[in-house]
Amino acid sequence: MMIVNTRPKSLSNNLKKLAMDLGIEINNIHMSKINFIAPKEDSICKIQNIDSYKNIIFTSQNSVINGLKIIEDFHSINSLNNNFLTTGPSTSNKLLQKGVRSISPLEHSSKGILDLIRTNFPGKNLLFCGDNSNGFLQKSLNEDLDEIICYEVSYLPEEVKKIINIKEVLLIYNFGTFQFLIDHLDKAILENKTFIVASERIKKKLNKEHRGLEVYVSSGPSDKMMISMAKNFI
Repeated sequence: MMIVNTRPKSLSNNLKKLAMDLGIEINNIHMSKINFIAPKEDSICKIQNIDSYKNIIFTSQNSVINGLKIIEDFHSINSLNNNFLTTGPSTSNKLLQKGVRSISPLEHSSKGILDLIRTNFPGKNLLFCGDNSNGFLQKSLNEDLDEIICYEVSYLPEEVKKIINIKEVLLIYNFGTFQFLIDHLDKAILENKTFIVASERIKKKLNKEHRGLEVYVSSGPSDKMMISMAKNFI
């Protein structure tokens, strides 16, 4: 069976390289694209007062890529004294490329970030996220968190047409992509696929009518872990 990469093109380079190094052929069907959102006045005010936040939080590679664009218009990133918190290795590595070291929880999730803040880093937080954020940290931290929505996810209906009724292994990194496929594909096509999802949360969000799909949870959300799981089915 073929492995299908559904990630945006801008986030697919590492996965493509891993597949090539492992001698695995993958079909790249980029189900969405990422658009930068320029900061509005209230976001600019938050950035100008960035020293008032103890923690700056990034929950995805996209939040790092687009969040840093905003921060660096006002500050030298290496001059900031805030704690930088990330959900896991991929996000941390994106920051490290800018020379910024970050702290990640053992549980690579928003819940892990919440536990880390409450245990070790209580204080005011600034979250960079997309318009597809699940809102977990916002609801959990309430007035102790401000957010800046720095990107939006646009799903691409024309790409769905490339998913045909054959046995394939699809890599799913977020529930939005999964829901988009469910909304646009016939049930017969969905039932002919094996889905590797990046977290148990994605699997649990499936509606009852779709819980019969063949869905397996990767041991982690990194490209390496996702493709390692997918190899078991090809």
